[in-house]
Amino acid sequence: MREILSFVVRIYRRDGGVLAGLVEQVRSGKTAPFASEAELSDLLSGRRSFARRAIRHRAAEDASAASPRTARDAD
Repeated sequence: MREILSFVVRIYRRDGGVLAGLVEQVRSGKTAPFASEAELSDLLSGRRSFARRAIRHRAAEDASAASPRTARDAD
């Protein structure tokens, strides 16, 4: 039985109706950009690998690393 893969696909429309975006493999967290429908198809079918590492959002990391503020900090 084949493994079921899940993806998050972020699609952006560029000038001239060209599609581009980012595909993320949910299980591994790896991401890969695409700049055409053919590249998107290659990523989803496995003909192109996800060579890039997962993207981490700096704002989320900063928020989790910051200590909680107290009323005393506001003074």
